[in-house]
Amino acid sequence: MSSSLAECFNSWILKERELPVLDMVDRIRKKMMKLMCLRRERAMIPSSADIFEVDTDPSVCVDIGRRTCSCCWWQLNGFPCCHAVCAIKYSGKDLNLYVERYFHVESYRQVYSKPIYPVASLLKGDVVDCGTSILPPLSKKPPGRPKKKRIRSNGEKVREMKCGRCGKMGNHNKLTCKEDLRPDF
Repeated sequence: MSSSLAECFNSWILKERELPVLDMVDRIRKKMMKLMCLRRERAMIPSSADIFEVDTDPSVCVDIGRRTCSCCWWQLNGFPCCHAVCAIKYSGKDLNLYVERYFHVESYRQVYSKPIYPVASLLKGDVVDCGTSILPPLSKKPPGRPKKKRIRSNGEKVREMKCGRCGKMGNHNKLTCKEDLRPDF
């Protein structure tokens, strides 16, 4: 009896047997879930009718009763994600019942149903028109050529280098060296 059961199981997982171990176990688990779901539907058992696993990469868990999905998109946005839409459609329920009232046309119409009343000019107060307008201050460019060298901040360290002309350490090189190299007599 047990050998015929093993033969039946081996023929059931024929395609999965050639996969790596983790993929094989995951595929067998999903096949068993589908089989359990099919048998549950046949037996008319209503337990966990709102919880679904949507087979994507990675697979996600959708609970349409609590309005949650393990991808968290439904909880964040207030309308069902693509996984939840699949689960709701599969369960045969109306998709509009699972969208927050905020996103319905009735809510939009209710928000904009109140009018905005104009304010009479008598309540605004007196506006004095001098005929002048305030202009921004004039800006003048400083005389001379603009600086090319960046101004260093107080705490910034200057990297010292060795000059190729005079051989001294400092913040100059042989192009900018002003050291007098004539021997002293």
